[in-house]
Amino acid sequence: MFGTQITHSDKNRAIRGHYVQVKRSMFGAIALISLFLLQSTSPLLHPVGVVSSEIESEDGVEWVQFDLVDGVYSDAVGYSEYSSWSENREIIAVSRIGTFDINEFQLDRPVPEEWMLTRLDLSLVLVSNEVLMMDVRTALNEIPGLAVREFISPSGLLVQGTPFALSGLSSLDGIVAQHPVPLALLIDDPVLDVLMLEGGEEALQGVSMRIEGWRNNEGPMDSIQFTDAAGSQLVQKVDEIIPLAFSESHRWDSGRFQGILSTEDLIGLVAQPSLRTFRFEPTFSTDNSQARTHMKTSQMTSYFPSGDLDGSGQIVAVADSGLDADHGDFGTRVVANNDVIGDGSTADKHSGHGTHVACTVLGDGTQGGYSGVATSTELYFQAMENDNTGNFQSPSLNYLLNSAYSAGAFTHTNSWGSTLASDQGKYTSESEDVDDRANYYDRYYNGHNGLTILFAAGNDGPDTGTVGAPSTAKNSITVGNHQNRYSGAPDSIMSGSSRGPTDDGRIKPDILAPGGYVRSCRAQEATDISGSTWSNSYYLEYTGTSMATPNAAGAAVMVREYLEEIALRPSPQGALVKALLILGAQDIGTRDIPNDDEGWGRLDLRNTLAPTSGQGIWVDDRSVLSGTGNLKTYSFNISQANSGFKTVLAWSDERGSPFSSTQLVNNLNIEVTTPSGEVYFGNDFSNGRSTTGGSTDNLNNVEVVLVDNAELGVWTVKVKDAYHGGSKAQPFALAVMGHGVNDLRPDPSILDDAFSMSVTIPQVGDQLQVTSSVFNVGNVRADFFDITFEADGTEIETKTLDLGAGSSKTQMWYWTPQTAGQTMLSFIIDQNDELEEILENNNRYDVFVNVTAPGVKLSAEPQTKMLLNSSRSTTSWNVTLTNTALVSTNASLSTQDVMNDKTGQTESWYIGATASNFTLDGQDSAEIVVTLVHPTPPLPGTYRVDLLGIDVDNGVTYPYMLYLEVPDLPNLRLEYDYQIVPVSPTESTSIDIRLFNIGNANIGYDLFLEAPAGWDAGFDTLSSEPGASSGSTGLISKDTYRVIGMSFTPPQMMTIAGAERMVRLTAISQSEITESWVFDIPIKVNTVTDVDVILETNIGTLRPDSYFSALFSLEHRGNVDLSFTPSFELPSGWTVTSVIETFDITWGSSKNLLFGISGDGSGSSGEIKLHLDSSSNRITWVGQIDVEVLAQPTLDFVSLTYDDGTLWDTPFGEGTHPTGVQLTFTWLVGNKANVEWQPTASLVLSNGLSGTCLSIEPIGFDELESLLCTIIISSTMAPMSEPSFVLKLNGGEVEYTETIGLLVATVLESSWVQEQTTSFTTGIQKELEVTLMNEGNIAFSYKLMLEESKDWSASIDGNVLANLEPGESMQIRLLVSASRPGDGIITLGLQGADSMTNASIELKVTSEGNPVGISKQIPPLTGMIIGVFIVAILIGSILLSRRGEEDLSQLQSAPPVNIPVNSVQPIAPIPAEQPKQQGPMCWSCRNEITGLMLGCPGCGARYHRIGTDGCNSNSLTQCANCQTQVSSFVEA
Repeated sequence: MFGTQITHSDKNRAIRGHYVQVKRSMFGAIALISLFLLQSTSPLLHPVGVVSSEIESEDGVEWVQFDLVDGVYSDAVGYSEYSSWSENREIIAVSRIGTFDINEFQLDRPVPEEWMLTRLDLSLVLVSNEVLMMDVRTALNEIPGLAVREFISPSGLLVQGTPFALSGLSSLDGIVAQHPVPLALLIDDPVLDVLMLEGGEEALQGVSMRIEGWRNNEGPMDSIQFTDAAGSQLVQKVDEIIPLAFSESHRWDSGRFQGILSTEDLIGLVAQPSLRTFRFEPTFSTDNSQARTHMKTSQMTSYFPSGDLDGSGQIVAVADSGLDADHGDFGTRVVANNDVIGDGSTADKHSGHGTHVACTVLGDGTQGGYSGVATSTELYFQAMENDNTGNFQSPSLNYLLNSAYSAGAFTHTNSWGSTLASDQGKYTSESEDVDDRANYYDRYYNGHNGLTILFAAGNDGPDTGTVGAPSTAKNSITVGNHQNRYSGAPDSIMSGSSRGPTDDGRIKPDILAPGGYVRSCRAQEATDISGSTWSNSYYLEYTGTSMATPNAAGAAVMVREYLEEIALRPSPQGALVKALLILGAQDIGTRDIPNDDEGWGRLDLRNTLAPTSGQGIWVDDRSVLSGTGNLKTYSFNISQANSGFKTVLAWSDERGSPFSSTQLVNNLNIEVTTPSGEVYFGNDFSNGRSTTGGSTDNLNNVEVVLVDNAELGVWTVKVKDAYHGGSKAQPFALAVMGHGVNDLRPDPSILDDAFSMSVTIPQVGDQLQVTSSVFNVGNVRADFFDITFEADGTEIETKTLDLGAGSSKTQMWYWTPQTAGQTMLSFIIDQNDELEEILENNNRYDVFVNVTAPGVKLSAEPQTKMLLNSSRSTTSWNVTLTNTALVSTNASLSTQDVMNDKTGQTESWYIGATASNFTLDGQDSAEIVVTLVHPTPPLPGTYRVDLLGIDVDNGVTYPYMLYLEVPDLPNLRLEYDYQIVPVSPTESTSIDIRLFNIGNANIGYDLFLEAPAGWDAGFDTLSSEPGASSGSTGLISKDTYRVIGMSFTPPQMMTIAGAERMVRLTAISQSEITESWVFDIPIKVNTVTDVDVILETNIGTLRPDSYFSALFSLEHRGNVDLSFTPSFELPSGWTVTSVIETFDITWGSSKNLLFGISGDGSGSSGEIKLHLDSSSNRITWVGQIDVEVLAQPTLDFVSLTYDDGTLWDTPFGEGTHPTGVQLTFTWLVGNKANVEWQPTASLVLSNGLSGTCLSIEPIGFDELESLLCTIIISSTMAPMSEPSFVLKLNGGEVEYTETIGLLVATVLESSWVQEQTTSFTTGIQKELEVTLMNEGNIAFSYKLMLEESKDWSASIDGNVLANLEPGESMQIRLLVSASRPGDGIITLGLQGADSMTNASIELKVTSEGNPVGISKQIPPLTGMIIGVFIVAILIGSILLSRRGEEDLSQLQSAPPVNIPVNSVQPIAPIPAEQPKQQGPMCWSCRNEITGLMLGCPGCGARYHRIGTDGCNSNSLTQCANCQTQVSSFVEA
């Protein structure tokens, strides 16, 4: 994880409070607890007390009032009020994921429980509505260790800082609640949606994401740095966390990185204090013939007599796919064509979209007549399309806007937007960039030109809410499109034009412009123009808001040109351009503006600048409101009844926040009061016109009042600051249209504070220089009016002059007083009332001056001195004090003040004099040296030294002025980052030097470089040709510096390391007073250890078991001797066979190295690296080993099948394998190599095995073929023996083998063969021969037994025991006879062989003849004796049976004994010695297995079960025989 243990408690939600411990990982080093509380050796903790060298930001000024010269622009009809009132707002903060109130945080969307963890460096505070939000923001920003990061409407502030600083927030006045901030707030919604899913973190792996840091008033920041009052610090750079989050990354702007996500520890990532937002990488896509007519721009081109409106003098920035700069319609007006994504190309190779868009703005139609809107505008192009993919990439909008503005492009148009449906209506980081830059530059009091930013609304209509980011920005002009040509033009909205509103309900688009079927330039290199609806060689026709936006941009350029060149308004603000375009917009179709389809209507430039109904326009973009309750009031006298009156208020609001649910920060309202007292609020509309009785708009930063039938009289327009949630004063722009409203009138007026005289109190007879200044308060040039200078009503002189709007001119008059006393000097403008002005009561200025009589007089020759040396700190004058009377008097000289003659500022400089008191005779004089001590040097200008000559006796004074003229005085300081500059001996070395202008003005300098012998030195940036030894810096602002790149090129011959040389830089100032400086820059030659490594051997394609020699040649191109130790990195299966030794190589020499490399048969293709390591560096040669692609066999066992169809899924079946039967093994043979393989299968068999395999079909890549092999185990194989066979697969130089082990089953089986058939005759005994064979694999010994049918008798002739080894046989002779004729059966078997197969045989016999004994009579006595004998035997048997009953009862089973009548008494069989049953061998411990076992399915090897004493089978990971993994073993 990224941090340490963090807990969060959510009191009232379903997500219940409990502690969640976050596992530590690579980000644990950035543990926030220690980060905040400890100052250790962590790289995140910096020393306290570092003083910033930056000058306070201009945005840091707190504007509490609006100070301009009286009568400028808006003050002609308006006045400001600076009252304030409490802010009536609800005490909540509605964020993107939920609402914070005084008591709790309520979620408004599902959030994973773990993402409710909180950030230790963040708090959200709620501000009471009894205090002003702006006051609380100011107080928070003054607390050490804190910064306000975001405004969460309506009452929330997101604050970042150290825990110590945050701990004191709740006690601050105005803070009513303080909440922890959940991590989920910093996650973009689409990412949060993914994290709601099971495995969401894993799903994001490998996805292109973006990390963004925090931002301040200047824009995005690279890092955060806090030091609180306790001395604890919180310091972190964004780029410190990027390597831990992304596997590949790209920096688009300060603190903004795109990369491929490589960590699943997202909670730890988002917990990092420098991270503000974690989101998907934004993806963007591209979202004229008749257009000029529909917008009426062609009517305005030559409308004004003072000049054409064609975009001349304007630069427009176009950010789009690419540009065909050679298309003839651009002429030479492409001032820059920039690659902003780093793919090295600005070509328009795919759809030609960028060329079409740029030409729509400013193409002149040279190639065929389809011209753009502003045909003289210059183009600054920013190429965003990747030529390789045709996709738009997303550089930082902050960077795009800043770089364009710095190039002088004050109109920026963008015909592209987000491709994500989730960004429709959404306020994104890109929207925030647009608002931030527009707000930053729309501050005329900072000396900025305003910036007009246009964005296409998108082509996802006609559904509502489809306008995409960044066109959701507040301060952009968002453009929809209407039909441009064909039927329905121009009053048909194109169906695909995206509609509003935004997610927070704001009106978008702002306006419509022609976008349907627009014809413009065709890029000649474009390869995919299938989207066009018409084309020829140089032009094609596209449709979309992409086409509408450049049309609107061309109109915006013409509005800016109008303001600057016709209305003569310098630095027009972007909000004013937006207001004017909306002012003239026309409702399409039914009166229903504003609406989600067209915003405020279709653009009509004629109606904006010169309404056809005779109405006039009036504008103000020089006013600000600096706090809640401030307002400014304007009055307009409408001169024609029942005509229209329209006013538009627009302001570039401070940036919103993606964290907030609403985006308006400073809420201004417009309120219009009619002469009869009716009140209209901005944006309170019904049926396309303003209505009364409604409420104010709290969402939009454009407000409009439109009245169709305005009554005669004075209309009042008020602009109110209803709620000031931001941190700075808010400028605004107001545009008004109506009869009697006229913005184009001059109004010259005398500036009363500009009046001055060369002496304060003139004396009679002395000629004076009188200075006055006229300022044109109006907004159009005042052409040739008179200004008259009078003294006591007597005309002294009349001058004629002209004066541009907003500019001033100074007049010099000369007057010699004739009488002492008070004189009225008058300056009268347009005395004959020939000039139509805004005001006629500001044309006269009167001033009274006193003229004195002679007494004493001061003079100096020269009166004016010029400072010529910037290091000089004093200037002296020789002043003469003269008594002008005829009698003596006491006189003195008094030094007064030093004043800047232009600004009137008094300087606190010391003035000294050699003497001050004198007694002078009549007409006598005294010489005095007056010395002024001043800075070195002062700022340029004229400084007045006031002296006072005093006639002490008569009380008469004589003021006198000395003048010090300070021209532009140059002075330089050179800095660079080295004491001695390290340079390369082989290639040019570039360094940056900083040339500080420490003179007193903006001055340029000519620079000259002088290189050491054999070297070259040149400038990289000062000349159009890099490498020139001379160049000019251009103007360098006072007390700033210019970074200058210079390069030092070494001689062709190598220079030894450590050699020192000197480069001389000479600077000569570009000023009237020229000065020069010489700087010696020491350089020192770096150590170079470059060694070229070349493989001289052609390795070719290798076999995996090849051996080859690699001969390398080394060329030392460095300048120091080296000692190297070689080493190799080789693909798997290759080793170096040569001895590797350290070797030396002197600089400038060469050497050969020979190494032997061998493959072990598994050698693979891949990269081969030879490393040469010295004590200081490593040189690596990289090559490639290409190994012939051989098949990669795989073999997977499928089944074992017996003859009877029994099937097993392991190769050892039921645990043992029967002998003498066919065992069919089946495998699947595969091939993992991208080559066809034709294997043949063969078997290597142990003794006693026989078998064969079927053929195999060719096997392609990732294919499988079945293989069947049949094995028969010899019946003579010893039971429990372990024969094996090897399966070999051969083909295409690849052999694959696998050994399968078998376990022979114990087989107890016999076979009987009757050797001959004999016919019997009753009473005659004959022999039968039977062969008994041991067919099993174990010896046996059993007693032979016989059973005969009735009337048959048989006996064994010979041994009655069968002792046979496996495979042995024996002959058995039976003596058989029959007593009666007929068929019978004699059974011959093995006694006790119940478990044996074929343990007996039935012999069928047949006899012929007469019964034996039937024809003779048995004597009666004999019969009786025999009967008695038989009875006795039976009785004896019964007694014996009872006697042995106890012993017999203990026998489990006894085989029956059939005793033939004529056989002997049976005897017990003699047990044969049975061979010992041997169990299988364990392949781990090599001992016998007597119990349960494990079997390897790969080869059949057996192992003890885990836990058997004396066996370590439990420690195995794979089979000892075939390396099959233990996890696949089966129980047997």
